[in-house]
Amino acid sequence: MLNRATPEAARRRAKGWLSTQLTPGERLRHRRARHLRRPLLAADPTVREFLHRGRVLLGREVTSFSSAAAGAHNLDLVVRALDHAGITYFMVPGSSGIRHQLGIRVADRAAFLDAMDELHGSRPIYVGLPQRSGGVTQFQFRIDGRLPDSLASAGVLRFGEFLIGPRNQLLAHTRSGCDVEFWADGAELLAAGDPEEQLPKGLPEDVLAESLIAPRRNAVSDFLPRGEQVPALLTVRERDYPTYQAFTLPRVNEVQFPVDIVYTWVDGDDPAWQARRDEHRPGARKDPSSESSRFVSHDELKYSLRSLEMYAGFVRHIYLVTDRQVPEWLDTEAPGLTVVDHRDIFRDPGVLPVFNSHAIETQLHHIEGLSEHYVYFNDDVMLGRPIGPDQFFHANGLAQVPFSSAQFGLGEPHPLEAAPSAAGRNVRRLIWETHKRNITQKFMHVAHPQLKSVMTELEELFPDEFERTAASRFRSVTDIAPGASLHHHQALLTGRAVPGRYRLCYVDISRPEEAEIRLGRLLAERGHDFICLNDVATADEDREQVGRLLNRFLDEYFPFPSAFEKR
Repeated sequence: MLNRATPEAARRRAKGWLSTQLTPGERLRHRRARHLRRPLLAADPTVREFLHRGRVLLGREVTSFSSAAAGAHNLDLVVRALDHAGITYFMVPGSSGIRHQLGIRVADRAAFLDAMDELHGSRPIYVGLPQRSGGVTQFQFRIDGRLPDSLASAGVLRFGEFLIGPRNQLLAHTRSGCDVEFWADGAELLAAGDPEEQLPKGLPEDVLAESLIAPRRNAVSDFLPRGEQVPALLTVRERDYPTYQAFTLPRVNEVQFPVDIVYTWVDGDDPAWQARRDEHRPGARKDPSSESSRFVSHDELKYSLRSLEMYAGFVRHIYLVTDRQVPEWLDTEAPGLTVVDHRDIFRDPGVLPVFNSHAIETQLHHIEGLSEHYVYFNDDVMLGRPIGPDQFFHANGLAQVPFSSAQFGLGEPHPLEAAPSAAGRNVRRLIWETHKRNITQKFMHVAHPQLKSVMTELEELFPDEFERTAASRFRSVTDIAPGASLHHHQALLTGRAVPGRYRLCYVDISRPEEAEIRLGRLLAERGHDFICLNDVATADEDREQVGRLLNRFLDEYFPFPSAFEKR
């Protein structure tokens, strides 16, 4: 939804701030465009200027956001112009999960550009040349003046609006725009004697003469023979758009199976939970990984759920696993969410309560209704930008596991080392006994793809280890790491997983000065798939500072309530 009430005082402050942040060249460019932008800025309170990477851009403020909605918004802008001009168009299959592509005939280019000006001339729409990297080059705002020839004659153009939050944070950039491809008639290319490199290789002339020719490759074919020009419909967010049948067929590299999310969560400030923990707390030296700061809540779960809604539209269902707790802000009746108690999944409820993530991981695959393919999240992990299911799984079902460069090290587990390292070494013993392969690497602190069948198999292979870890109330030197190590190695060595690529920004928030710098960069760049805000061991005197720092960052990165929050 669009915000219709941006305060005028905020506009004046933003204008003054902009003038102090520009390079001389950009200040001159901005001065030339200002008179063209002034009527728009005065007429539409949802539009304002903001600074991004040294340029003064025009953005539209929104009051809710998801990458899927942003892509659909820009698609709708283009389609409205095409419908306004009566131009025939079709959806083109692309490789982006958030960006849409349309094809029209080259002959309709001028009419389309005129329609965009006529219908959207007073909107802050940008146009640019798409790049293979996903970004654009040579972009400019339509309102800033006539398009240069390099844009007006391009084979593909991208259109869209920058969507911004209440603090001018850029939420939807050019990667969310809508691409318009200008497809040529094969017969016209042949008649014009176009160079061979502009034509599809190896295509017979009689087929070419009746084909539509794309200006670039897409996910299916860069030419469309006459026999394949069978009309069909493609649905985007409950609206049907025209395309061709061949462009609607499921492809071998598309994930078609359901993917669920499983969270584990604890409210460490809950007096009842604290009483249970203190009653069972061992008197021996505490492992650093059982420090109370691990259980302090900064409402990370709330923001992690916001990140899913913003950036992961593929999720089928979310399961939240807790110990007789529910966040006070959580709408437990929200569609797509189920709260699961430890008592519902532990095979032996007599071992409860447990305060050990390793113990809980041994039981997650028992969740009723859980899909075969699911992703295990800790609440301190958020998504930083749009991802698809292929981040976690290949289309054939293989998991893509997040290897880290960190190592377990050699030697036996030791009671004075961190429990996660000991758990990894225990996993190494099991893998060696089963596969005669030596494991060395840890895994990244990201969301972890899981196969329910692998976890079920492991529970049958190692019943004693699963039972012992499940009964380990606090992290112990005898634990295994079921979800974030044993699962991955077993799946890898049995042909059900491969190494994946995960772009993570890990921030230890217990070091507030260093964390503030890293969080500032994250806000400016938004260039990581995953963000982990891990509280290793915050000193008591730093708790208040860390809390303020986290709240400021999370509110700015994920500014809007999700559907899982009470209204």
